[in-house]
Amino acid sequence: MFERYLAKLKDIRYCAEKGARVLVRIDINSPIGRRGEVLDDFRIQRHSKTLRWLAEQGARVVAMSHQGRPGQDDFTSLEKHRDLLEKYMGMEVKFVDDVMGPAAREAIKSLAPGEVLLLDNTRFISEEIIERKLELQTETHLVKKLAPLFNYFVFDGFAVAHRAQPSVVGFPQVLPSCMGMVLEDELRALAEIEKAGGSAVLVAGGAKIPETLRLVGEALEKKLFGKVLTGGLLGLVFIAARHGFVTPALKSTLESYGLLSYVDQARRIMEKWGSCIEIPVDVAIDIEGERIEVDVFSISGEVKDVGSSSVRAFADALRAFDVAVFTGPLGYIESEAFTKASAALLDEAVELNKKVIIGGGHTVALARRIGVLERVFHASTGGRAFLEALVYGDLPALRALEISAEKFWGGDR
Repeated sequence: MFERYLAKLKDIRYCAEKGARVLVRIDINSPIGRRGEVLDDFRIQRHSKTLRWLAEQGARVVAMSHQGRPGQDDFTSLEKHRDLLEKYMGMEVKFVDDVMGPAAREAIKSLAPGEVLLLDNTRFISEEIIERKLELQTETHLVKKLAPLFNYFVFDGFAVAHRAQPSVVGFPQVLPSCMGMVLEDELRALAEIEKAGGSAVLVAGGAKIPETLRLVGEALEKKLFGKVLTGGLLGLVFIAARHGFVTPALKSTLESYGLLSYVDQARRIMEKWGSCIEIPVDVAIDIEGERIEVDVFSISGEVKDVGSSSVRAFADALRAFDVAVFTGPLGYIESEAFTKASAALLDEAVELNKKVIIGGGHTVALARRIGVLERVFHASTGGRAFLEALVYGDLPALRALEISAEKFWGGDR
């Protein structure tokens, strides 16, 4: 499927005409600190390459993105994101605290060739929150106000490609459109997993249990992975699914996170795919701030990582596969004492020269911390979105780009 998209969608060169106004949908939605500071600039760094390349071709570049959601603490302006874009692009990035009003439209019209402008948070516009059928998003005020000002649209925001929102799917249907560099890299990594034909292993952890559990089950149904190695809260759910609530501490931990209801779902997955799922045999618990490793039948405190025996078993499993996909940490990433399992397994996969694909802010941050980020095959901007794309394939943004290719380019390269 992803090879088909790569063959059909236009790459960024088609939208890089000198002097043309190019609207670029990026996704620099980032963790935000208490003082409004950007805590992780990985996405900003990645998207800066697309924007800089277009500017170097002489295009008039306008970038748009969202940050957070209304009512959330991280729902802020993109002005500080602009400062980081300037840092990584090594050039001025103009900013306007408007999205589609008179100030934004005037700033767009006044851009000179080679200049870059960042619009403010698209979700300041209420209709950007609403997901509807693709064709209906062309009728939104956002698209009708901005599209006439541009010659081309570039979609680069892979991490938001699963959203049928105006800035994602509306513009491609009314403007000649291309893949950005980030999106193209993501599609190539997804195609690599498809080509592996089941000779891939998934390392699944983290705290987003409902989504991850569902995706693990569906990925195994589609035979995308030959083995799934589990840790984090997901690992605890699978431990309970296989062995029951072996200690009161295990049950109380799952209960405190509202996860008891997912144990039956995990049990059904194991009944069908048990031979493909590796669960921890030991864990690391936090005893007065100290890392103590115990077997899973002796859990007596808060579990914050998988143990050394589990890491060795997981490392042995890695050796049988060509591609290793890491989504979510195996332990409590905020504490160095409880990142040992994630760090050791990630380092092992890199040393084994596997095609290592990582996703999610925590996993990317860990790879950077242990010095392997530049050695992995691909670091996804999408995190859980990468796994969703792999399982479901048919993302709204890709469908919209396909419509654009057929409408404006005749479907030919």
